[in-house]
Order: sequence, then structure tokens, then C-alpha cells
Amino acid sequence: MPRGAGFFSGKMAVILPSAFINSLAVGCMSLGMLFAVKDLFGAGPGLVASLGALWSTAYLTGCIVLRVPARRLRPRTAMTVMLLGSAVSVSAFLAYPGLWQAFASYACFGFLTAFFWPPMMGWLSKGYEGAELNRATSMFSFSWSIGGIISSYMAGLLSERGKLLPIIVAAALLLVNAAFVTVSRLFVRLDEEPSAEAAEVEAVVDRSTPLRYPAWLGVFLAYAVMGVVINVFPVFASDELGLSESTIGLALTIRAAATTVGFLALGRLTFWQFKRAAIPALSIAAAATVALLAAARNAAGFALGFTVIGLLQAMVYNNSLFYGVSGASDRDKRASVHESVLTFGQITGSVSGGFVYQALSMPPVFIGLALLLGAGAAAQAVMVYAGHRHPKARV
Repeated sequence: MPRGAGFFSGKMAVILPSAFINSLAVGCMSLGMLFAVKDLFGAGPGLVASLGALWSTAYLTGCIVLRVPARRLRPRTAMTVMLLGSAVSVSAFLAYPGLWQAFASYACFGFLTAFFWPPMMGWLSKGYEGAELNRATSMFSFSWSIGGIISSYMAGLLSERGKLLPIIVAAALLLVNAAFVTVSRLFVRLDEEPSAEAAEVEAVVDRSTPLRYPAWLGVFLAYAVMGVVINVFPVFASDELGLSESTIGLALTIRAAATTVGFLALGRLTFWQFKRAAIPALSIAAAATVALLAAARNAAGFALGFTVIGLLQAMVYNNSLFYGVSGASDRDKRASVHESVLTFGQITGSVSGGFVYQALSMPPVFIGLALLLGAGAAAQAVMVYAGHRHPKARV
């Protein structure tokens, strides 16, 4: 792959903008729908957290059920199906708003998203290894995380002016992205699938690393934390801290900004690759940070903690995606596993965190997460040691 400006031509000229726009839409939809069901339809903390978990559950189901159909479509075709189908689903809710309509629309949105991220990530990683794979995955992650920075604060501001406004904007962004992906065929005319010869070679040669297993456990743990941050914290911040929607959105934006900075740095650094001790160390750092959040009682304290969590999220996510597809013969499948594992983590955090918060309070939620991260770090250390003598671990 050509370096420099050439890296941003070809498929990257489609993937990076489309990932940004889709992340912007998902962020507006997620926080906007949370505020809508809470303030318009009177949903309690447990039900609000369950809404976030429903999207993740539907997405996880889609990654499993739609894996074969998605692989049979060219990536841009699959992405367009998701964008148009989701726009229809969101528009149906806007036409007939209600609590159960919100759940149905959100579930459909999550299910169809399986046609977007896994095919895009499989297409992204094809033909790359080593430093170029690291740079490609980091720039992809940087692109969607920029959307997360903007969308959280934007959704908070829009919600203060109208509870359905973020959802309307999300529907418009989905349509804009669908148009962009469709038009991109005019200026990026690439075969999105490997040739028959390349496919035959990839089917025989598999040089994947067993470090993907502790890395996948790490992304599960990190996204259990994210499930609480995204779906439980806003309810707590509104009800107990008395923060406005825009302030809550700003706190989440700070987390997203830290994640983006992390992705940008990782795109230029390679020293961390195949450093086994770094994998459990990230979970230990996350456990310490989350434990400290149990004592936070103001926006500044949470913003500081979320900054650290955002940086750690970037490193853990990058580990999972990099080790998952590095040397693999079936990268679409590995990308689906990566997405499924992190989504299951987000479901776990959202549901358990929501009901623990409703039954007790927020500090026990953070303490429970810290204990989970500590146990996970111990398991990762065992897995890393077991893989130390495996020849593929050095690939």
C-alpha cells in the first residue's frame, strides 16, 4: 500500500468518511433515544439501561444471524442496506412515537448495523499486515471516534431544544451516508473482494496469533465499563447530580475525545505490538480508575475519570482488532468476533449496571466493575503466559 497521501485514497477514502458519519448518527440516536424514553415516556433507570442493552443485543444477534448474508454482499452494498433500512426504522418511530415503538425501532437499528461495521472492517484490513495494518485500524478507529466526540455533545444540546431532535438528525445522517456510499462507486472503483487466487492462498495460510484471546477478553471488560458510562451514568447524572443534558453530553464527549487521541497516537506507535504484559496491565489500570470513580460526586471528577477510561478504551479496542485480524485467513469472521465480544460486554455492563444502580446506588456499580476488571486481568495473565510458548504468538 502506498504511504503518505496514497494511504487516504482508494478504499480508505470511502471507509473513513463513512465511519465518521455513521458514528455521528449512532451517537445522536443513542443519547437522544435515552433522553426521549426517560423524559417523554417516563422510563425508569432499569428500563433506560435495558434500552441501551437492547440495541447491543440486537447488534450481537445481527452479527451472528447476518454474518453469512453480509459476507455474500460487497461491503458497500451491505453498508447501504444497513443505512437505508435503519433510516426507515428511525423514521417509523418519528412518525408514531411511543415507548414500545422506541424499543422496536432501536432494536431494528441495532440488528441492521451488523451489515455495516463487520463488512467495513473486513474490507479495511484486507491486504494489510504489521505497521500498515496498525495504521489502517488506528485511522479507522480515529475516524469513528471523532464522530463520537461530536455526537454526544450535539445530542445533549439538541435534546434541550426538543427531545426528538437528535433522532431526527440521526435519520438525516443515515440518509446522507447512504448517498455518500452509493456515489463513492463513481470515484472509487475498486474490487472489494479478493481475487480467486488470493482467496485460495488466504484459505490455506493462517498466521494468526493466540494473543487475540486475552485481547478479546480485554475488549469485553472495557465495553462492560462503556455500557455503564453510556447507558447508566446519564440517568445517574441527571437524577442525582442534577446535571443538564448538555453537561452530560459534554462529559461523554470528553471521554470520546480521549479515545480519539489514543487512536491517533496508536496509529504512529508500534512498540506495544506483541508486548504480552501490556494486555492485562490495561485491565488493571481500568480497574483502578473505575474504583476511584466510586468516590466521585461532581462533573469534574467524572470528566477526569472518563478521560483515563477513554485512553484505555482506545488501547484495548486497538489490541482486540489488531490481534484479531493480524495474520488471519478469514478477516471478516474475525472482525465479527471482535464486534460480538465488545457488544456482549456492553450488554453486560448496561443491564447489570442499570439494575444494580436502581436497586442500590452508583458506587456499588463502579465497585462491581472494578472487581470484574481485576478478575479479568488475572485471567488474561494466565492466557498470556499459556500463549508465551506458542510459536504463533511471535507472528
